[in-house]
Amino acid sequence: MREINRKKYYSLLILLVVSTVLFSVLGCYWNIRYYHTENLYTISTPPLATAMRGIHDKLYMTDLFSFHSGYAVDNLSVMSSDLPAELSEYPTETSEEATQPAFSGVLSGLSTAEQAVALQEEPEVYEFTTATDDYFADACFIGDSRTVGISQYAGIENATFLCKTSLSIYDYEKPKITYEDAKTSIHDVLAEKQFGKIYLMVGINECGTGTPESFYERYRDVVMDIRRLQPEALIFIQGNLFVTQKKSNDGDSITNENIAARNDLIATLANQKDIFYIDINESSLCEDGALVSDYTWDQVHVKAQYYPIWKDFLLQHAIITNPTTTAET
Repeated sequence: MREINRKKYYSLLILLVVSTVLFSVLGCYWNIRYYHTENLYTISTPPLATAMRGIHDKLYMTDLFSFHSGYAVDNLSVMSSDLPAELSEYPTETSEEATQPAFSGVLSGLSTAEQAVALQEEPEVYEFTTATDDYFADACFIGDSRTVGISQYAGIENATFLCKTSLSIYDYEKPKITYEDAKTSIHDVLAEKQFGKIYLMVGINECGTGTPESFYERYRDVVMDIRRLQPEALIFIQGNLFVTQKKSNDGDSITNENIAARNDLIATLANQKDIFYIDINESSLCEDGALVSDYTWDQVHVKAQYYPIWKDFLLQHAIITNPTTTAET
């Protein structure tokens, strides 16, 4: 009897050790891949805790989807040679080549007649104009708690909102949002449904993580993936709204300088053809480089009655590609 109990004890002990090791490895993997820890030496969350968090976030479903579809988070870092010609012009570094005209590399191997045709097919550059409320009928807003505020108080009745408090750019593939009564990820929604306009604003929750450069790299990868999933949509990158000057002065990471540094980088993704940058900090919500203190209840979020200012600013920065679209002149 003792021998049987001893065998059960050792079997249970071995199972416990193996499970701990497996969950630790899984936690390390999810720490690096999904919770944006650069390497094992900078992990602040214990791997076992990350494994539990990942199970709660259903990351195993994301990995399973990636395995069967051939799509993985790592694949978001698409090499420029794998992108369509209109995407390969986005600058990834400051160099003399980055300032060359679009399609220059492609045109070099074409005849004069072929070059003329290729240039004619280059997307048109658009300027901002003013539109009416029905402009948002085919729009999708992606973002954190500020976008939640837009959905509730701005008076935009006919758009789709994929937003959640504390959402970050690193949550793009995670089942963090609820869409049509189901828990899903932003990536999966964009893969299933097409929109005419995509508004993206995340970044304040990431101010305490990494550097502006590492944030920009992830943001760029997500924008490129949205471009792939939504080939006909106009993408609007919204600069992150500043906080009040007091909040900025008191903060260690959430400062207007940190927000501005990140905004400056993501603004470079705009090409005025199919990706556009809108700086909400140029609206009357801000003054002297900071959120107006009277317009906020916590120095970060806008009071409900001032969200219509946000909507009006977006309508003043509309892109009309179809002349028949309703617009004000």
